[in-house]
Amino acid sequence: MDAVPSVRKIAILGGGVSAVTTAFRLTNEPNWQERYQITLYQQGWRLGGKGASGRNATDHQRIEEHGIHVWFGFYYNAFHNLRQCYEELDRPAGAPLATLDEAFFPHSHTAFADDFQAQWTTWPIDTLALPGKPGEGWNPKPFMAAVGDLLEWLLRLGEVDDTPTAAAPGGLFARLRAHCREELQERLLNEAERQLQQARTALSDGVDHPVLLALLRKLRGLLGDILHDRSQTHVKAHRLWLLMDFGLTVLIGMLADEVYAKGFAALNAETFQAWLSRHGASTATLDGAVLKSLHGGIFAYRDGDLAQPDVEAGTVLRAALLALTTAKGSFIWRMQAGMGDVVFAPYYEVLARRGVDFRFFHQVTAIEAADDGQGPRVTRLQIQRQVRLKGSAYQPLVDVKGLPCWPSAPLYEQLDDQIARDLQEGQINLESNWSGWQGVERLELQVDRDFDEVVLGISVAGLADLAPSLCALDPAFARMTRQVATVATQAVQLWQNRDAWQLGWSGSPEGGQAPELLGFAAQAMDSWADVSYLVEREDWSSGTPPADISYFCGVLAAAAAPPIGKKDDYPQQEAAKVKQAFLDLMNGNLGAYWPEAVTPAGYRWDFLLAPAEVQGQARFDYQYWRANVDPSERYVQSVAGSSRHRLTTDGSVCRNLHLTGDWIDNGFNMGCVESATLSGLQTARALLGHREVLPGEDAFQ
Repeated sequence: MDAVPSVRKIAILGGGVSAVTTAFRLTNEPNWQERYQITLYQQGWRLGGKGASGRNATDHQRIEEHGIHVWFGFYYNAFHNLRQCYEELDRPAGAPLATLDEAFFPHSHTAFADDFQAQWTTWPIDTLALPGKPGEGWNPKPFMAAVGDLLEWLLRLGEVDDTPTAAAPGGLFARLRAHCREELQERLLNEAERQLQQARTALSDGVDHPVLLALLRKLRGLLGDILHDRSQTHVKAHRLWLLMDFGLTVLIGMLADEVYAKGFAALNAETFQAWLSRHGASTATLDGAVLKSLHGGIFAYRDGDLAQPDVEAGTVLRAALLALTTAKGSFIWRMQAGMGDVVFAPYYEVLARRGVDFRFFHQVTAIEAADDGQGPRVTRLQIQRQVRLKGSAYQPLVDVKGLPCWPSAPLYEQLDDQIARDLQEGQINLESNWSGWQGVERLELQVDRDFDEVVLGISVAGLADLAPSLCALDPAFARMTRQVATVATQAVQLWQNRDAWQLGWSGSPEGGQAPELLGFAAQAMDSWADVSYLVEREDWSSGTPPADISYFCGVLAAAAAPPIGKKDDYPQQEAAKVKQAFLDLMNGNLGAYWPEAVTPAGYRWDFLLAPAEVQGQARFDYQYWRANVDPSERYVQSVAGSSRHRLTTDGSVCRNLHLTGDWIDNGFNMGCVESATLSGLQTARALLGHREVLPGEDAFQ
């Protein structure tokens, strides 16, 4: 057996959430430097992966993101660890975003795009959450208690039109009575109430599940009879039916498939849509706003094709039940600056202080594995050093109105002058795998000399090309790189001189919470968030600040990517497609929600902030758009049947390799900050040799 070195050299490849979390947890250990030497290798100039953001120093220090980033109240591990980071960061009182509670704010209102009678309408939704702070006090419920919570949650949802003033101010059945126009419907409603009461009693008494299942099926049928005709002509009856049919079908399906005994993984061979259909969901539900908003929110369209929604049923159901029963303070939490500013800059500052060695501008080009007679292990890492620095270490952050932030381009003044000129003149993007940039040096790191352990935090989308020898040694690893799907995404940001209500938005009251919209499936760019509150984080001291900042994102049906490592204008081609598609949206479908911004001649381009001398559509060129096509930018999906191909953090045959990312089997198995954080904690746990159960990884099991 290999001798265990007194100080283990750990090479962390990649700088996304999982990689950073791994480093943070390892360095939480007392006297960690007596046990580990940690070096993190990062392509380009910033941390973050698909969560990276940058500040544009040439244009009012604008925040430029990869897409819309929000956190949720059930992100226990993500909030818990970031709270520790902020406490250690210990910014002085009065400094920008001095604490985690200043960096995030609760957001309880959202909206679905609802296609009703061939017209797009706005469906406001007020979300629900438990009291408390996210990331504090982990107390999940058993499966059947969570099922009971879901049933009670359904009773508090839904809106109806022309509700009599004498009706009770809340409750499903008070609202349903507004739709009972005949004696027969009133009798059906009375029967539904009886069925509901029996179902609630059955849940509390622990009655046999077949009895509860029969009650829920009868209740769904009765509600369908009451609402069917009216839901065809009255939008709020239509929405009430979608909520009830969706929610009750979820309850029925989980009980019918005995999830309480077999676990959620037993459902993963089916897509969520197919599973709902098998358990009797109506056509309206399967084609409706609730499901479209869910699919859009998790980028669940295979290959970016809106006709192919694909997310495995068990994974999404488990996440939804966890969200319902553990979200605290608010279901949605928004950030008070860019993702890079709020998340990755604090982590970087704390980890750098602790002694983690960050090697920016170090692109991993190959991961080599071999069997040395004692079993396979990673033996070499090929790395391209992308630039020469003037100093000994790169200082990556810039100050924007007192807040440390990542710039949207390298800080060229810290680079060798000739290298800086070449990069700028050639418009070289060091984060792209198709830039053609050859770097300044080829490094070969060898096991037992330069590293002992490897933490592989690079996205699964690029691993087959980076690690062919590992794929050959480890068929399960190779299979994972093929079966765990990813999808390209697209994003656009607008800065405008009219606020959302002046643009014609009517989905939420003026002066209320910042509006947002999910599921606008008339095109791939189906999500929108108004983030105008970020104006104060940008620097508009030299110009007129915008009245509106709007972010859009969605899946991208990108062309097949060329082989990585060679110069190709593939990213530029895909970005041009994003631009043209969004211009078409602005001239057309966007008028459904911003009617004052779109005339018969097209979008009112004078609403966009741009230099005064620039006129017409050319003003769009001063906005921001991107095609997220590089492997590290692609969203990791949870397509049906894929979880069984995911490996755990120590699931590779290589004894010195640990996998980390939202693409591994971490129990959550979805592309989000919480999943990535959980992966990083599992990786650190394996390296430390600990056995603790982490919050969330065993929920409902």
